[in-house]
Parts: sequence; structure tokens; C-alpha cells
Amino acid sequence: MPDMEKRLSALVIDDEENARILLNKFLEDTLLFYDIRLARSAEEGYNELNTFEPDIIFLDIKMPGKDGFAFINDLPEKFKLKKVVFVTAYDQYAIKAIKNQAFDYLLKPLNRKELKQCVLRLLEERNEDVNIEESVKIPEIHKRFPRIRVNNRNGILFIKPDDILFCKAEGNYTLVCTGKKNHLCSMNLGKMADLLSKNGFIRIGRSYIVNFEYITMLDRKECSILLTRDEESVTVKIPRQHIKDIDLI
Repeated sequence: MPDMEKRLSALVIDDEENARILLNKFLEDTLLFYDIRLARSAEEGYNELNTFEPDIIFLDIKMPGKDGFAFINDLPEKFKLKKVVFVTAYDQYAIKAIKNQAFDYLLKPLNRKELKQCVLRLLEERNEDVNIEESVKIPEIHKRFPRIRVNNRNGILFIKPDDILFCKAEGNYTLVCTGKKNHLCSMNLGKMADLLSKNGFIRIGRSYIVNFEYITMLDRKECSILLTRDEESVTVKIPRQHIKDIDLI
């Protein structure tokens, strides 16, 4: 466990009780926090800030009364530069969150690994030397490229490479599969490959880019690969002549 001076304090503001409890548990499990306060609304959040100066604020966006963005706008001046992580079920607020100088933007349901990476980035910015399990340290590449930016028919998407299972060519477009959601991006597969080339992805022929981290099985007979992340599994058919693209890795 890190020394007390190398640990953090956090304020969680969310009107949903289950969401507060879950986030509190995830933060406690990181062993990187010595104090976590919970608030059910923006007003309760302000009350906590009267006696508490957290290192980071985890903030829901859609709440009854004052929403997350209004909470940020009305923060007392001394808290204006505090690190804020928006935690929400709605991905359409990503651009607005970035304009509000959010430290990070996490989608519900929360992913433990993404949450821990967020916390570690905060510690690294503070030049802390925290000893944690090697398996959850942020690879150097994720520090440099935390998100990729792609266009779709509705606007701009900011996608974490870790969220992507595979990408598939759809003419001059690319279908980005994150497991639970598919996004059709107005970018061809070649340009997408350039964006992802330093994030552990491999190109398979002209049709696919796959996240090598999630490949759990190569079936030569069926000419397919199995991609698994947490409890999600996706099978991708690949041309027989490109089996060697994976064999040679």
C-alpha cells in the first residue's frame, strides 16, 4: 500500500445511490485513496467542499437540480483548478466536458481498469512514485495517446484505444467495434490503422484491425479469431490467406 502522503482524497457526486456505492468501492479497491466523500447532489457537494479539499472530484452530469456542468461553473474560486472526472452514462457530452477542461471522461457502467488508469495518470502528474501491481501500470503509449478523435455522421467521437476490440473496413468508412457499441466513422481503414498503430493494434489484410491484447484464440480451421475482454467475446472471420498475419506476431 502506498504511503499516506502518496495517496489521494476524492469527492464523488452522483444522485444515484448504486452508482455512488460502486464508484466508492472501485476507488477503495485501488488502495490509492485515504479519504473518499460521497454526495447526492451539487448542493451536498458544495457542503462537503466547505470542510474538505479533495485531490479529485468524480462528477455525474445529469442530476436533478443543478447538473454537473453547472456545478463546475459555480465552484468556489479556490476549487476552479481541481481535477474533475465526469462519470456518466451519456457519451454525447464528451466534447463539452473537454471544453470544461475535464481531467477525464468515464462512461457508465464503469470499467475498473479505465478508472485505475485515470487515477494513476493523476498521480503521475503529481510526480508521485506509487508502487502498484505491474499488470495495471499504464503502458507508455497510453500516456501519450489516451484517446483517438474520429468523425461520424453526428459529429466527433473521442474513443479510448483500450475500448476498441476491432475495426472493420466499410468502403471508405470504418466500423469501430467496442463490444457493446459499434461506431461508423468517416475515415478509411488505412487512416484508422495509422491512428492505432502505436496502441497495440495489428492490421489483418485490407479489412480488419484488431486489438492484439484481446486475442484469446486463433481458429485456423474456421479462419477466425476470438477477442475477449472481461465477459465480452466477439468472433471475427478473417481471410485464410491472412492467418499468417497473426501467426508471425
